[in-house]
Amino acid sequence: MNIYQKLAQARVKLQEKGLKKTGKNRSFNYFELKDFLPSVNEIFAQLNMCSVISYTSELATLTIYDGEKDEKIIFTSPMVEKALPSGTDIQNLGAIQTYQRRYLYLTALEIAENDMVDLLDTGGEQPAPPKSASQSNSKPPIQQNTSSGQTKKPFDEMVKERLNQCNSKEELTSLYDPLVKWVGEKHPDKVDEFNIIYNDKVLSFI
Repeated sequence: MNIYQKLAQARVKLQEKGLKKTGKNRSFNYFELKDFLPSVNEIFAQLNMCSVISYTSELATLTIYDGEKDEKIIFTSPMVEKALPSGTDIQNLGAIQTYQRRYLYLTALEIAENDMVDLLDTGGEQPAPPKSASQSNSKPPIQQNTSSGQTKKPFDEMVKERLNQCNSKEELTSLYDPLVKWVGEKHPDKVDEFNIIYNDKVLSFI
């Protein structure tokens, strides 16, 4: 087998493990490294594969080597400058590297996680009533989801509503990981705005 065939086999073997999510949040459960990494290492050993993580200021890289041939597969993820808005430099470094390791393995092994769109879903809301002519110029229009006919909340309101469901700093911290990933993928121009909103919420628990 070449390295691609081995990785495909490793993915299937991992799926058969019946992995359990131990990371808990108020609205969802998620995989932590300890939930899948021991099984990944075991499967890689069986298939004579080895994974190596490395970091630069710009990229986190997961390289999977074939121990029987001179072959490898490389997965990369762009680095972020800050993971915990209220943390120290060393705490941020550790958090960033932990997040990156997790995301790289989730990608390489195709481990399915919750879709953050679902976690921020505003479904079930009724369309806003039509405005009169006198009202139409008073406020900017709210975004409309034309595919479903439902009113879509502004980004900042949607994020604040989700963060306000957290009852502790610990719960809020655990939510940052999946949320900032979703924002980076779906709203890359809103990452700075999200971090400001998140940091304000963190400070409310201090």
